[in-house]
Amino acid sequence: MYMFLPFLTAFLGLILVWFEKRIAGMFVLAITVGILMVWFRFHATSHLNISL
Repeated sequence: MYMFLPFLTAFLGLILVWFEKRIAGMFVLAITVGILMVWFRFHATSHLNISL
């Protein structure tokens, strides 16, 4: 359901880097990585029953 968020933030970061806003692009990349970490942590522990 929320899997579009990393793609959206990665796309926004790509647009920012394209227009030479590298610092903002790196910040959005960090947000993307954070979303992916939280998403994986939630789904790996609750839905897949993997102990991390």
